[in-house]
Amino acid sequence: MFAWGVRNRNYSEILGQILRLIGAAVLTPLGLIPKGNTGGSNISPFKSMPIPSDLETKLNSLMSSRG
Repeated sequence: MFAWGVRNRNYSEILGQILRLIGAAVLTPLGLIPKGNTGGSNISPFKSMPIPSDLETKLNSLMSSRG
């Protein structure tokens, strides 16, 4: 999303992504990142969102094969 903002000169997206990157660096180790969040700056970084069933199946498969 950051790269998209840069390519499209969307300064609100760039700023939003910088804030999300900083927040992710701090909050991910604490387990505070919501499941399914798409990551756009127009979505609250704390909002959980539904994951489409086909993608959830693939994610679950990948997670179970990791260990």
